[in-house]
Amino acid sequence: GSRLALMTVSLGLICVLLLVFIILQHNTITAERDLMKSYKNTAEEFNKSINSLQHNYTDLMTEKDQLQNNFNSLSQKKLELETRVNSLSDELKKK
Repeated sequence: GSRLALMTVSLGLICVLLLVFIILQHNTITAERDLMKSYKNTAEEFNKSINSLQHNYTDLMTEKDQLQNNFNSLSQKKLELETRVNSLSDELKKK
């Protein structure tokens, strides 16, 4: 009788410990899953930021090239005007 009671209590204790272990494992797995979702969301936001920055960089480089072309064109016009002014000045000096 007492052996059976001892075995029953031992089996009950093992079942309780197993249940506690299962609950702890479930909580750990749930926490890890939530953490993975958080990491995934962070990585997606990071990739969106990188794509946006790359797009902005491309736009800025295009604008820079346009400004450089405008500057070069204006520099050329300035040289032409300086040449024209010098030419007119020379003509005035000759008169």
